[in-house]
Amino acid sequence: MQQNVTIKLAPAEQLYAHLNEGRGRLLIIVATTVVWILNTTLGRYLVRTQVLTGVSASVERPLEWIGTAIFVLVTLSLIIVIYKPYPTWLFRVAAIYLTFSVAQVVANVILMVGSAAGRHGHNLGSLWDVAAVYGTSVLVFAIVYIVIDIRTPGGAFVWPNRRDEAPPMPDVVDYLFISFNVNSTYGPTSEAVVSRLAKSVMVLQVLLAILMLTVLIARAVSATS
Repeated sequence: MQQNVTIKLAPAEQLYAHLNEGRGRLLIIVATTVVWILNTTLGRYLVRTQVLTGVSASVERPLEWIGTAIFVLVTLSLIIVIYKPYPTWLFRVAAIYLTFSVAQVVANVILMVGSAAGRHGHNLGSLWDVAAVYGTSVLVFAIVYIVIDIRTPGGAFVWPNRRDEAPPMPDVVDYLFISFNVNSTYGPTSEAVVSRLAKSVMVLQVLLAILMLTVLIARAVSATS
């Protein structure tokens, strides 16, 4: 007599299976598109409002063009792969652009550090660009954590669950929650981190958050002096 055995997938494995479906695969293209729009719009506004000037502005422009070129190539590749049974390549291609997106966030933060004390006489409303970089950082790293989680055997995070219930499949909000907490409290949340790669990425995000806080304080003092 055969018994039906139900194999319960780990939360990250459930998400991986979901993203390999039709609608799930489209979400990957949507995510990379949103990241590109934010990075491009933010870069242009930083130059247009003269937050970045001189050398900083000359560095931001080629980054924008390179980012757009990579985005177009990645998007075309994703469109081709999305209709093929290549789940591994699907996430590898997405990871290429996400890697450059993280580099853009790092570059924006570093370039803003150089302009931290150079905007005297502005009101506190001029600090919007710091908030924009902060928000972009949270979103980009949240998507990076998704990719790391689903590509790590067994998952990169241990998701909490209620008593006598299996851990649910994580959602975008869960990763945004992790990313926001790392940005604001400089540490992981209730979700345990078991991936060394995820821990390394969190270290980078914490360092960027400290730099953004430094820029925010310096710009706030300069704006009110």
